Amino acid sequence: MTVSYTAEVATCKGFGCFLKLLFRWEGSIYKLVWPDLFFFLGSYFSLSFLYRFWLSPTHQRTFAQIAIFCEKQGSLIPVSFVLGFYVSIVVTRWWDQYKTIPWPDATALYVTASIHGQVTLETEYTTS
Repeated sequence: MTVSYTAEVATCKGFGCFLKLLFRWEGSIYKLVWPDLFFFLGSYFSLSFLYRFWLSPTHQRTFAQIAIFCEKQGSLIPVSFVLGFYVSIVVTRWWDQYKTIPWPDATALYVTASIHGQVTLETEYTTS
């Protein structure tokens, strides 16, 4: 959805102008991100509450060991390596779409070869 903010940006004055435009709901990035953000924050705070108030010290050590294990396993495959595959796939798809665009060169040559007409000196001066 495209939302135009041109009039608001041109007439906006004062300190909170940018924030007012940033938090507009139509077409806002926050409209797309808020469900994921709330899910992440809910998961984080529930795990934090569970770790601090529910688990015994023995279970807290076990939880910490599991977290350290997950951190070590997560660092075995670097993010840049996975991102390289993603970028490669995106560029390949873009290049395939670019190659399927019909270029008008061959069609224009066929059309100009099949259209016959008389070119006079007057039409040469008017077209150039």
